[in-house]
Amino acid sequence: SYREYAYVTNGKSNTVSVIDLRTFEPVKNLKVGGEPTGLAANRKRNEVYVVNTASNNISIINAELNAVVATIGVHGKPYFIDVTEDGKRGYVANSGSSDVSVIDFDKRAVVGNIRVGGSPAALRVSPDDSTVVVSNRSDGTISLIDAGQLRMRDTISSCPEAQDIAILPDSSKAFVACSGSSQVASIDLKADKLLAILDVGKTPVSLALKPDGGELIVSNFDSDNISIIETMTN
Repeated sequence: SYREYAYVTNGKSNTVSVIDLRTFEPVKNLKVGGEPTGLAANRKRNEVYVVNTASNNISIINAELNAVVATIGVHGKPYFIDVTEDGKRGYVANSGSSDVSVIDFDKRAVVGNIRVGGSPAALRVSPDDSTVVVSNRSDGTISLIDAGQLRMRDTISSCPEAQDIAILPDSSKAFVACSGSSQVASIDLKADKLLAILDVGKTPVSLALKPDGGELIVSNFDSDNISIIETMTN
């Protein structure tokens, strides 16, 4: 009876496709909100969360039933969601209202909204669940949120068109793709300071860490190449 599924957002049809990874066949299309974009899975609760940009809400999919079981309203034009390691909270980047909504999954409710920089594009929760790193596309800043107190802890500047984020497994550093300047920012999450700005290829858009966190792979959209960063030495 083993099952394993992939979930794909379909922005133009307002649906999520469920794909059976044993057969590689689509098994269901789930109706969600308007223009679904970001998506995240909760390993502790067996749930999938879908960000609906046009309808300003989050759809919750029960991954055992493959059915939408709840909808939670958030602020303007949500774009991206990440889930804490303990599975208790979700953080949603609202690009239209320049804030982050905090969702308590037990309560199925928003428990806070935290103002960040302009047009947040992405966010990541550190593996120790202590910090939320937010990339703000329109003003070139990076917001650091204290996840325990649900408040802004610091703001890092000098990252034009900030995009994707990667955080080391030990939660010591974050790396942010600065698409507008063809660079990657390295940030110390213990001291909340910028450590380095690293020149990479043109328009870096996506970051991927090796499992041990030792190297970061950067995909450079407009130069048809990748850059490899040694994370310990920047």
